[in-house]
Order: sequence, then C-alpha cells, then structure tokens
Amino acid sequence: MSILGASAYIDVPEYLRAATNVETVSLLGLSTTVGGASSVAAGTVNLPVAASAGWVAGPLWLLDGPYSEMVQVTGSADGTHLSLAAPGTVFAHAPGVSASQAGSGGALAEALLRASAWIENYCRQGASAGDRSLFAMSRVERWGMPSSRAWLDRDDILCLRPGHFPVQSVASLSLESAPGQALSLDVSRVELVASGRLIELPLAATALQPGQVHFTGVSRGRRQWVVAAYSGGIAIGAVPYEVRQACIWVASEILGQRRNPTGAALVRQGKFELQARPWGDRTGDSSLLLQAKAALEPYRDGI
Repeated sequence: MSILGASAYIDVPEYLRAATNVETVSLLGLSTTVGGASSVAAGTVNLPVAASAGWVAGPLWLLDGPYSEMVQVTGSADGTHLSLAAPGTVFAHAPGVSASQAGSGGALAEALLRASAWIENYCRQGASAGDRSLFAMSRVERWGMPSSRAWLDRDDILCLRPGHFPVQSVASLSLESAPGQALSLDVSRVELVASGRLIELPLAATALQPGQVHFTGVSRGRRQWVVAAYSGGIAIGAVPYEVRQACIWVASEILGQRRNPTGAALVRQGKFELQARPWGDRTGDSSLLLQAKAALEPYRDGI
C-alpha cells in the first residue's frame, strides 16, 4: 500500500471561495501556495512559495489531498522561499498546493483536516484501526469467507466487497484454504458491479491462472480467505462535488463552535438569535451535519 499522509478533501482557497459567511481572517496568517516550476521533492527544507510575506516561526500546513502534512517553518530565505526544520517535507508537492499558517484565532487548515477526518470516520471505509482514506490507492486486503465481505454464490461466482470503493482496478485475487495453500485467479475476468462496490469473478477452470487445475476445495460453507490487491477509492485530484461540499459543511460546523462553544440548541445575544440545530431533531446534529451526512451516503460503508 502506498504511504498516505493526512487527508484533505478541500484546501484553504476552496473553503474561502465557498462564501460560508464564517469569519476566517483570524484563522489565517501566511496564506500562499507552493511555488516553483516543478514539484518539490520529499525532504525539501527550502520550500518555494508564491510569497512568504507574513511568515512566522511555527507550523505550516500543506493541504495536498492524501499527501497533506504539517511542517515547521524556521525562517524565510527570501520573499519566495521558506526555510523548514529537518527533515523537511515528508511528501513531494506540486506548484499550487495550499500552504498556510495559523492566525491569532486558530488555524483554518487544521480545521479542514479535522473536517476531512470526520468524513472518513463517518464513511467507515477500510479497517477501523488502519486506513480510512477515501482516496484511491493500491491496497491489499484479506477477508474471511463466507461473510458479509466475501462469499461464493450458488452460481459459483466469487463475490467480494472490499474495504474501499469505488474499485478502480484489480491487480490480483487469490483464495486460501489454509496457510500456504493459495489459488491465484485470473483477474482479467473480473466484473465490477454495484457502482464499483462489488468485485465478481466466476470460479470456473477458465478463471485460474495458466498451468493450474480446478480448485476442488472451494466451498460455500467451508471457511476460506480471499486476498485482493486492488486500487479503490475516489481518484486523487478529482474529489466529487458532494464530498467537497460535505467537507465545507463539516468545517463550518467546527468553526461555528467558536460562537456556540457549549453546543446549545438556542443562543440569544440581544437581538441576535441562533438555533444551532433544527426543531424536532433528536440526533443533536446541526443542519450542517445533517446535510453533510446526506451528501456522503454514497460513500458510506454500511458493513
């Protein structure tokens, strides 16, 4: 599996363009982008930026999809470079990637990362103790069968619901009946159904790799395991509108807590009145979170 950083489904400029009416001036100090004519390599300690005016020593957030990270600024070599503490950047970053620092009232970039993490926890893709990212990466998973994840139907079709979807491609599939006993399958016959949530493969002799014979140990009732190497998730650089909008709503909810830190259902200040969540809602969710959950439903793993 490829190494992932923190996930950011939107960046600082996109949130600012969303016209949320949320105060953000106090949440931004330096707000710029990675500069230069080409991508900067991992381990960079002299980061090119569009402008460095207003920098301060301290954290700098780079919001770059699944390769988002926080680095430490130690100085500014000139108006278009920032000096970073060793070991520098963990990932390579292309020109145009959002780079920002906190303001006097907090950090907008950090709020966007928290909103992105909320989305991943809500969608529940992947394993609870591991990779929750919605981004498409190369992954290897092992699932027991028969189960809600993997099963053999009555037509001898192997069915697998991997932890991440939509599935973009399948590199390999194998069946294990015991340690050291594996059957490699011909992934050229794979069918991706249910909007890329389900992998199906007929278990016939033609589904085997060349030189193998029919695997008579396959059973609908016997305990076995499926090992899949695949790429699943949303394409990097092409986050769907509904996921981006959900991130805006969740971030606005997080930032709205500055005005309503106790989470009260109703706030009155003079002539100002705020109803923090809809009347009759028993979940405690605000209208922002309710909208976010509805938008994320196609990406939620209910298993």
